[in-house]
Amino acid sequence: MKIWRSSEKGDDKIIAYFNDTIYQGNPKPADIENVVHNLKMQIIPTDNFTGIPLSYLKEIHLRNGNRYIEILFGKESLEQLKISDLGKRIEIFEYFKTNIPKTKYSVDSYSALRTGKKPLIAMCVVVGICTWALYISNGMENGNEYKVVGVQRSLANIILVIASLGTKNILLIFGPLFVIALASFIYKTRNPKIVQKIIVQR
Repeated sequence: MKIWRSSEKGDDKIIAYFNDTIYQGNPKPADIENVVHNLKMQIIPTDNFTGIPLSYLKEIHLRNGNRYIEILFGKESLEQLKISDLGKRIEIFEYFKTNIPKTKYSVDSYSALRTGKKPLIAMCVVVGICTWALYISNGMENGNEYKVVGVQRSLANIILVIASLGTKNILLIFGPLFVIALASFIYKTRNPKIVQKIIVQR
């Protein structure tokens, strides 16, 4: 049996492993000592406590930058063991790696481009929509008329609405969005993801 406790805000107050089950719980502060005592007596609390049997377990992930450990189980189920202290988070993961039977350990190191894929796509979308809207807006300001033929909720119709705001307002709207996406891209590519995985082998 192994029990970990945390008093940090947002953390799971108790994480435990015994009887081939991973437990997490958030009892009231006044009840924590009693809960820990009961766990040592192998009495499982019924309130604010959940368990994941190893028979359901698929993978356990520890990702740099995350303040939790991911537990993948069932078909599409995902649970998070929230623990903000890095040292304790690593300790829990290492304990699982050593004590959960029939597992394989692997490390998935993301490239900079793979890590920054989502903000890169966001930048491309922002630039594409902004460029299209600016082109239409500039035409409107020069006396051209535009009309969308077909589905009223099409992307072209949305672009036409944006274009009607004027070129200056478009730049004011999309400029900050591009800067946010760019900042996210730079941050993520400078801090590529590294995911340590414990994979249960059936």
